[in-house]
Amino acid sequence: MKRFVQNWYNISAYLAVFVGMAAILWVDDALLKLQLAALSMIFLHFFEEFGWPGGFPLMGVKVMLGSDETDSTKWNANNLNSMCGNWFFALCIYILPICFPSVRFLVLGGMLFNFLEVFMHLILFNVEQKTLYNPGLISGLFGLGTIGCIYFFGGVFQASDFVWYDWVIAAVWMVGIFLFSFRSKPYWNLGKKEGYPFNDITAYGEGHIPERK
Repeated sequence: MKRFVQNWYNISAYLAVFVGMAAILWVDDALLKLQLAALSMIFLHFFEEFGWPGGFPLMGVKVMLGSDETDSTKWNANNLNSMCGNWFFALCIYILPICFPSVRFLVLGGMLFNFLEVFMHLILFNVEQKTLYNPGLISGLFGLGTIGCIYFFGGVFQASDFVWYDWVIAAVWMVGIFLFSFRSKPYWNLGKKEGYPFNDITAYGEGHIPERK
């Protein structure tokens, strides 16, 4: 079990390939194809953030928690709560719309969050860190962002299929799932469990591992 958890981001990369191939080879419906493509890309996104080049945990501590702590053993974060939080988020935001395509706010939520990923990785994280790249930027911008644009501006989205409260519920849904996935007591409790430490590449990113005295 621990070996599985310690490699969750590598497993995500394999899942990305499998789901992506399914979207390309076995699906004709335009909406389902884009939903599977988004699911594939979010799995790849996890790999970019935590596998290679990695470094999302340190960025999250700095930007999202406002902490200057650089010792990864002192963060309330590890591979266990990272896996559970990210995979639960993927389940609610990207997999449920595939299972229930008639639930309008689920479909909207899944596609709208693609743009939130672009905002966070292209603007928020880069502005806060004064950088041009951050872990997750490539898959977020060119993967999820492109999928969102195709859905809303490529003829798949039909405004007449939705009413105003679908947008409101979708926004509340996204925020609620995000908070539960990454800010809830269960998430932090999992982050305190021993035996699931980040390796240096995951914690700090390729080429950014601090020297230890």
